[in-house]
Amino acid sequence: MSLPLHKRYEIIFLAKNRHGPHFGIKKIAEILNCSTSTVKRWLSRWKTDKYLDDHIREGRPRVTSEAQDNSIVNAALVIDEPTSQKVQHQLQKHSLNVSERTVRRRLHEAGLQYSLPLSKPLLTSKHRQDRLQWATQVQNLD
Repeated sequence: MSLPLHKRYEIIFLAKNRHGPHFGIKKIAEILNCSTSTVKRWLSRWKTDKYLDDHIREGRPRVTSEAQDNSIVNAALVIDEPTSQKVQHQLQKHSLNVSERTVRRRLHEAGLQYSLPLSKPLLTSKHRQDRLQWATQVQNLD
């Protein structure tokens, strides 16, 4: 786990600051309850960069380009009752192979809400009649 920023500055204060106590690496590690290698890492980073924030991490490159992202969104807007699977099949017809998960991610990034299609059956007219009949029977019981 990464050391919080305030603890990184504590390491520098305890070791290097002219108003600080100038403790050694072991003593600082003991005080801050971290390993000596962590203290060494942040002291060396301070010595070279004078910068204690986390380095920017790039992450994995995107599978789709911006134009492909736009075509995913456009396909979702054109399809009636779009699901990620329907959008994926539509895109495959146009030779764009992306996963359903990628489709969901891109739609979410575009501000579109993804939801699963309804899996329960809606009420039929027979159900409505039965409910109405039951409600009128129960209404008179009070």
